[in-house]
Amino acid sequence: MTLSTWELETIKNEVAEVREFYRQRMDADLPPLREEMERLSRAVGELTEKQRSGEKQAMLARYAGGAAVGDRPRVPFGKYQGMDALDLACVRSVLAAQQREPGDVNPRALEDWQANLKAAMDSTTAGTGDELVATGEAAALWAGINVDTHVAGLFTRVDMPTNPFEIPLQLGNVSWYPGTENTATTETALTTGRQTLTAHELVAEVPWSLTLEEDAVIAMAAEVRSTLVRNAVEVIDDVLLNADTTLQNNINADGATLAASTAGKAHWLVGFDGLLHLPLVDNTTQGNNHSAAPSADMFNEARGLLGKYGVRPSELAYIADVGTYIKSLAIGEFRTLDKLGPQATLLNGQLAQVDGIPVIVSEQMAQSDADGKVSDGGASNTKGRLLAVNRTQWRLGFRRELMIETTRDIQKRQNIMVVSMRLAFMERTGARSTATHTALQYNITV
Repeated sequence: MTLSTWELETIKNEVAEVREFYRQRMDADLPPLREEMERLSRAVGELTEKQRSGEKQAMLARYAGGAAVGDRPRVPFGKYQGMDALDLACVRSVLAAQQREPGDVNPRALEDWQANLKAAMDSTTAGTGDELVATGEAAALWAGINVDTHVAGLFTRVDMPTNPFEIPLQLGNVSWYPGTENTATTETALTTGRQTLTAHELVAEVPWSLTLEEDAVIAMAAEVRSTLVRNAVEVIDDVLLNADTTLQNNINADGATLAASTAGKAHWLVGFDGLLHLPLVDNTTQGNNHSAAPSADMFNEARGLLGKYGVRPSELAYIADVGTYIKSLAIGEFRTLDKLGPQATLLNGQLAQVDGIPVIVSEQMAQSDADGKVSDGGASNTKGRLLAVNRTQWRLGFRRELMIETTRDIQKRQNIMVVSMRLAFMERTGARSTATHTALQYNITV
């Protein structure tokens, strides 16, 4: 989706300022201090947030019947004033849990809560009583997540009607022969195959105090909603890049052993291997030890490793960590937004392009050790990485989008919101050990 001219111009100007500051430092042969690098990193994060905000506003307007996003139906008065149906859905989930297990909550308070919420929902979804049109609001929430993702948006999405779900692989080459009049030519026996998408579940539990009442939930609703979207976005992009089913010496925790219960790290064991796993483990010839600062050749070398898959810029994308992006600002061939022009069509997270290939900056692409893997402990993870990928050769499937349920644990005196999704990710050739559609530059000096 294309940003408006005004929004793009604003981003272009700010990128130009960052670029000019960095160029002045390089011209003076003064490497940026750590504080300056951290400031530039924050600036990059702010720019990506501004870029995605324009796309999100346009997308959400579709779910408001074509009206501006500010015109989405909102509660006009009362306790829930200003909330839309998505906020009310979160509040209703907590109310339902309270009603199932009231504990020592005053029944009258629950009745008042239900009456207030029903009136609020009536004002945003006229004619539906106290029933929320779940499909429409769930679509809006999930669309917001899709807009925010940087990595997931690069690939063809498959909605999986079953799990597992088989999709056909690309056909082999067709043989051509000289034609002879009135004579049938030799037919080509096409090689066909199928690849199976298998969805795996990601689940998170968020405990709340059992003493939550209606007013407290109202105060928390907006934060809960924004947190759900932000965390879902982060974990989707994280597993697509970093997933590794290996327990010992995982590419994200080299030198350690992970378990399905390891907090903050267990999601990498989701059940499939991600993008970085292919050049680091499956086909190591697709990884290159750059062992230098970013350069134009760094991008060309990564593209060269793709072979036939690197021909069409429209099918390609580079994915970089923040440090690699910042250091690349000194490269003359590295075109940032201030040079792309007001009519540029940008991918989400794109801040630059090289030879017509977008450069996506992802916060989930961590800096690594010199071997391209992230060492457990983090002290040696100071090197940048640049991933080159043919976007047509990967498939992302969803068997279930975001599902939110709330229950109560009387023993722990907590409300527990359970958030889950089921997704699948696979490369199309079916042979990761020989696949050449994905490549990695690692050990980049940043």
